[in-house]
Amino acid sequence: MRTSPDVGFRVSGESTGLPRGLAIGVMTVLLVAACGGGASPTASTTSAAVTPAATSIATATPAGEIVIGGVGPLSQPGDVAIGTEMKWAMEQAIADLNAKGGVLGRQLRLAFNDTQNQPDVCAAIAQKLVDENVAAVVGEAHSGCGLAQIPAYSKAGMPVVFSETYNDKITAGDPADPNLPANPPTIFRIAPTSTYYSSFIADWLINGLKAKNLIQFVDNSDYGLGEKAAMQAALGGTSIQLVQIAIDTGQPDYSAIVARAKAENPDADAVFFDSASIADGWALQQNAIDAGLVDTAACIGGPAATDFAGYWRAVPGGAGCAFQQVGLTSSQFNELAKSLDERTNLALGHGARNYAFEAYDSVLLVADAIARAGSTDHQGIVTALEATSMVGAQGQYTFTYNSTNPVPAGKPAWLWHQWPEPPIQLLEYTKKGQTLAEATTIWPASRQTVSGQAWVQVPR
Repeated sequence: MRTSPDVGFRVSGESTGLPRGLAIGVMTVLLVAACGGGASPTASTTSAAVTPAATSIATATPAGEIVIGGVGPLSQPGDVAIGTEMKWAMEQAIADLNAKGGVLGRQLRLAFNDTQNQPDVCAAIAQKLVDENVAAVVGEAHSGCGLAQIPAYSKAGMPVVFSETYNDKITAGDPADPNLPANPPTIFRIAPTSTYYSSFIADWLINGLKAKNLIQFVDNSDYGLGEKAAMQAALGGTSIQLVQIAIDTGQPDYSAIVARAKAENPDADAVFFDSASIADGWALQQNAIDAGLVDTAACIGGPAATDFAGYWRAVPGGAGCAFQQVGLTSSQFNELAKSLDERTNLALGHGARNYAFEAYDSVLLVADAIARAGSTDHQGIVTALEATSMVGAQGQYTFTYNSTNPVPAGKPAWLWHQWPEPPIQLLEYTKKGQTLAEATTIWPASRQTVSGQAWVQVPR
């Protein structure tokens, strides 16, 4: 993996390649966060109903303040639980940075905006942040919302680090849409892409489980469309028979859909509940368990199952179901991750989920880039982001493919400005009531709890 030798953080304590004042100012966030430090965060939240200010945000904020725009859903039809935790994690990052003097000797402020997962609102919020001339934008939980924001950011040259948007088009662009050109110059992403995410499951289905007949439930949304296309591509050329069923989210019960799926697919040996909505995914999963759809088939849920307390409340029959851990397990946490996880438990009553780590790190990435750029100039921040080599809560970040190292022919276009190896592993709860630490790792083979054991059959 190519990294830039003259910039970014160093784990070993070597020179960062920054002027001494900048290096100390930014790197100390790692120390204060690891110690659980951080003052009460200074943050502002605006909703889509607020009319964008006509003047630069600098005229309405304290002199010298650096404003980072945050985006995510705080109201329906967006996933409020995800958006709320992302906002909280961003506030922690801002507080940690400010507790050590901010960046470039200036305090940071988070201007968080509720995007609601409504495309018109998402586009309006993006234009609002452009008009306010924030230093950069971080966050977003929904792919469709992220795609709606990109045209405004690209036109204005606004640096963006999307933290939880999976659709490949976020960084690959869309040849059919002139508003989403390939290689968007200012757009970066640290979440897995739909293809990366689905290909991991596909790799397990093919080489671990050796499945023959898969049912994949997806949302009727941009996220779902991306997941469907990614799974089709990942299983193309294999002998696995794929049945894909789209659901409308927000329903109180999915029993009828599940019953029909069972009747029409009696030979299914794997069922993947691939919903971006935590509540809908869990409801669908429990309905399927009640209907006997996964009595003998492998059951695969979503990454929110890492919240084991919430999972067992919503899916009491969920023993024997696997789930992707997008991110690391607690045994793999560095000091930053341990600190954020401890604070999340205290503040929110559960461990930090993958999107909390991503949201936290997205702020650190922007702060690091501002420090290395030596200013809040947008192009300077973009150039610095391309040269990132930074350790965050999730590990070492780089954006391997960029304007100085284009994506080679034959490699997927979504690798542009993409963190190339976000951590993913497949875990399984084999007994009711297990904690995340007690879950069995079944994939990849290099991490298996029991070597060679890619699935644990649990009697139902």
